[in-house]
Amino acid sequence: MILSPQSQLLERNIALFDEGQWAFINPSDAYFLDGLKSHEVTVIHQYFDIFAECVRVIPSASFDSRDITSKGFEVSQKVGNHTHIFTPFVALEKPHTDVMISLPKAKTHFQMLLRMAASMVGQNGRIHVVGENKGGIKSAAKLMQQYGATQKVDSARHCSLITVIVEAPHLAFEAEAWIDTNTYAVEGTSWKVASMPGVFSYKELDAGTELLLEKLSTSLSGDVLDFACGAGVIASYIMLKYPHLKLHLTDVSALAIYCSALTLAENQLAATLHAADGMTNKVQHIVTNPPFHTGIKTDYTVTKRFISDAKARLTRGGTMQMVANRFLPYPGLLSEHFQTVYTTAQTSQFSVYQATL
Repeated sequence: MILSPQSQLLERNIALFDEGQWAFINPSDAYFLDGLKSHEVTVIHQYFDIFAECVRVIPSASFDSRDITSKGFEVSQKVGNHTHIFTPFVALEKPHTDVMISLPKAKTHFQMLLRMAASMVGQNGRIHVVGENKGGIKSAAKLMQQYGATQKVDSARHCSLITVIVEAPHLAFEAEAWIDTNTYAVEGTSWKVASMPGVFSYKELDAGTELLLEKLSTSLSGDVLDFACGAGVIASYIMLKYPHLKLHLTDVSALAIYCSALTLAENQLAATLHAADGMTNKVQHIVTNPPFHTGIKTDYTVTKRFISDAKARLTRGGTMQMVANRFLPYPGLLSEHFQTVYTTAQTSQFSVYQATL
């Protein structure tokens, strides 16, 4: 059990949690909370990997996209005194005195979490933020000032802990205020995409994804997986272009699952959504723009695990079409697991690969 640097900093300040009604948003690991077993806390998870590690009894969660409305969804599990909730957002008003946010990578995502936390604690409640110094904690402190005066509580392990006391009352969080819907067009097909802060390629069509869709194979059949689906850009495009296919979408992010459901609904489509740290069903094809980051770092273990998972999830003769930054060592890694690997398109920034078992 290795605590993240952020959790090590919180452990130094463990007395902070002795008083008040606490909630945590997106803890950076599953282990710090073990030190608070005697405390009743609520833990809001927007990422399924940490949620699954914390609850240990829910390896994945599946949804029919039509069952996810604008009000969102939640998967909750009680573990001792702790209530863990996997959800894109909460619309709670003043049930807590203190909320601890782990600083996310995107500034707009942080602004959204601050607004959510402000409604959770209400006037005179406290919002605490822990994050890595190189992850933008200094600029985060400036964003916190709109809610009240900030105080730096501690700094260690290249991380900082900052607190703000909320000066004004805030109404319940409204997800609709943070949703952007845009229309994209590729190869004569146009479709709508709903996205939110914290979801990949927020408010824009990623250039790599666009290249992948332009070079998409026309010989797809059966079940197709959009792995790391983000806002559902790839899956919704494929379903509109090839209505005979059955699409599955998977992502570790609750915000991505939520936005994908909204995107599908915007285009009068429906599919199965899987919240999982990895892949789920066996499929004939995978089409993906996969992640290669853990937090702010490039992480090749994510890449390697993804490729080995992909091989295990494809049926015999199955294919994977994917786009990646050119600097990533995908061709060699793909060749270790797939019989044939072709580069089907390339720009100065991206490469599109097709791998066949």
